[in-house]
Amino acid sequence: MDSILVMRDLVQRTAGRTMGRTLIPKPRIPQEAGALLKREVAKRVFAREFEACRALEMPVRAGEKKASSGDLKTPNLLLSPSGLVLNRVFVVGVITELDCVGAQNEMWKARIVDLTGAFTVYAGQYQPEASIFFSTVEIPAFIALTGKARIYEPEPGSVFVSVRAEEVNVVDEEIRNRWVVDTAEQTVERLEAFSDAVVSGYRDEELRGYLLEKGVSRELAEGISLALERARAPEEFAKLLGVSVKEALQALEFDSENSSGADGDRKEFVLELLREMDEGKGVDYAAFLEVAVSRGVPEELVEDVIRSLFAGGQCYEPRIGIIRLVG
Repeated sequence: MDSILVMRDLVQRTAGRTMGRTLIPKPRIPQEAGALLKREVAKRVFAREFEACRALEMPVRAGEKKASSGDLKTPNLLLSPSGLVLNRVFVVGVITELDCVGAQNEMWKARIVDLTGAFTVYAGQYQPEASIFFSTVEIPAFIALTGKARIYEPEPGSVFVSVRAEEVNVVDEEIRNRWVVDTAEQTVERLEAFSDAVVSGYRDEELRGYLLEKGVSRELAEGISLALERARAPEEFAKLLGVSVKEALQALEFDSENSSGADGDRKEFVLELLREMDEGKGVDYAAFLEVAVSRGVPEELVEDVIRSLFAGGQCYEPRIGIIRLVG
């Protein structure tokens, strides 16, 4: 519980350092989706937690007919080890890779990176707006994406989780930072409820009743109960997720703390040097370091700035030894 309190304090500090409260584009639900999908809110989730999600088979109530796997109106629900139940997601990150895959029909595959990991995203002929976006976007770029969660299990023990894009827009770093803070806040609240559930010792119906009395939503109470019942080592995952959230917030906080004064000037110098040396395909890190040192910037400082740029999603490595700025 102490670690949860530390993260909550870090969320508040980081939120206070971000510039204003930039409005993030609201996920748009297609009108033709019907009443069922209107209840499916696009959840904010970090890549670290999303990649650990597994398929959730909801119990069939008395009098209901079990839907077939091919029923397009049936939600494709996933469950994370911390109890998050989701069908649609809202993600903001950096698109670092993009490929056109598929033999007959055009299908785009993209890699979207946040501060904890990466999402694999697809868009094809049934997602025309997203496909058009991917066919024209220049990488790297900050993007906001709404899509449906998909899971593929070709064989036992082999699981691939991805997002089928619905709507994608180019955004800026400030919006990405705001998303990180908002997502961290929601994740910390969920981890707090999860930790409380573990400490309580309750399970099943008793646990759900206990969490509801604590003010936890019915969906999350059900999700946590199912996670403790079905997931492998959910408590261990919750600790690892907490570490990832903390590191993501610290990356934003570090960037904010070093954006003024002498450190800010040096960081800006490193950024300008990267822009100067990049001819469109990135910069060889060894050559960049040599030039920076020759211009009077200590090697340790250059390394610190590059690490902060990587952590903050402002820089990525398209190939080993090559660094490139985002935007």
